Amino acid sequence: MEINKVKLKLTLIYSGSLLLILMMFIFVLYLFISNAINKQEIEELERFYEKENHEFLEELYKKNYIRIIPESKRKKRFFEDFEEEDYDEIDEEFEENEPLKYRPERDIFYYVLDENFQLIEGEGTVQGFEEYFETDFTPPSSRTVKEIEWDKVHILYIYYPLQMDDRLIGSVVVGKDITDEKHLFQRIIWILLFLTIFFSLLFALAGNFFAGQAMKPIIKAYEKQRKFVSDASHELRTPLSVFYSSIDVLASEEEEHLSPFGKQVLEDVKQEAEMMHKLLDDLLFLARHDQGNFKLELEEFDLSSQVHSLLNRFKRIVPSQLTLQENIQDGIRIKGDKVRIQQLLYILLDNAARYTKEGSITCSLAEQGEKILLSVKDTGIGISPKDLQHIFERFYRGDKSRKRNGTGLGLSIAKTIVEAHGGEIEVKSEVGNGTEFIIKLKKY
Repeated sequence: MEINKVKLKLTLIYSGSLLLILMMFIFVLYLFISNAINKQEIEELERFYEKENHEFLEELYKKNYIRIIPESKRKKRFFEDFEEEDYDEIDEEFEENEPLKYRPERDIFYYVLDENFQLIEGEGTVQGFEEYFETDFTPPSSRTVKEIEWDKVHILYIYYPLQMDDRLIGSVVVGKDITDEKHLFQRIIWILLFLTIFFSLLFALAGNFFAGQAMKPIIKAYEKQRKFVSDASHELRTPLSVFYSSIDVLASEEEEHLSPFGKQVLEDVKQEAEMMHKLLDDLLFLARHDQGNFKLELEEFDLSSQVHSLLNRFKRIVPSQLTLQENIQDGIRIKGDKVRIQQLLYILLDNAARYTKEGSITCSLAEQGEKILLSVKDTGIGISPKDLQHIFERFYRGDKSRKRNGTGLGLSIAKTIVEAHGGEIEVKSEVGNGTEFIIKLKKY
């Protein structure tokens, strides 16, 4: 039912919009919190470096003072109160101590590296991470903040180059293991995503229910309108048939007594009666379809022969300024309603003839795999893009140039016939260059 499709479409649009908004919110929240946590951790590492900076320089000095600092300047640098024997003690102490201490209970680790990026001294919290700086590490020329994943461990570190007299004397790496924070934040994001999807589904169910409640008056009014159209069409057929027959009798028996003007009026009345009769037939057809009473009389027949036959008959009534061309593949058979297929093709040919002043109309029929392609193409006035999406609606009228004789129901009936056969219909058009209707039908 069309109402149910509208309700489902609205529910999907609103639920999809809510889901998209919540997903965007989670993404923004992730960026905001991630950046905030990252900034806080960097500030913590920087405070640690500023606090321990003197100790790092001291370690470098213990290792390199003899080679880097001339003897005449040693006492003017970091340890002005040191005696020569103190330097000897420093050397002995440095040689006895292990360069790296493993302390997993600490939050922050550090490595002091010499000018050749060899480890001098440090305290580690991640077992074996010092190997990274001996193998995969490419030293940058300035302070660098970096986050890496090493051996399934997430690590944030800051690299500080140390210089003296514009010469690199070593470097310091300060960092921390952020694996727990990463995993916690990822779990929170997954929980938020799950809750988002869960509540979106709840919202969709609730929205579908309330949309159904809100549309009940609309459905009721729609049913009344549809019943009225069906009943009115049935009730008007009999008096209209009597009226039409009376016109034929009047035209045959009183023709000699009518003036030319009277004959013209009688002819006009007869044409209007024919138009009204066709309108009622179209309304009855659509009313039966809406009520589910529309049934196809399925049979297997030669579609190629039927199209050939209809085109030959249509050539007799097509205007002389139009050329009717055909490109029909022989031997195509289909299982369908022979009368309705003929009605479908006639609607499309009649529609092409109405809106093509001069030029050609081409009808094509061919097999394409398991489907049959039927098309009607004209070189007429075409359809504007704004009207193209509405042409299958009942009584729709678009461009004034297309307002010719007709009920406004032909294309709607054509679409109904195609869909009843399990097929598809589409239209391609360009203003001033014509229109093409393409129909895809199943063979069986």
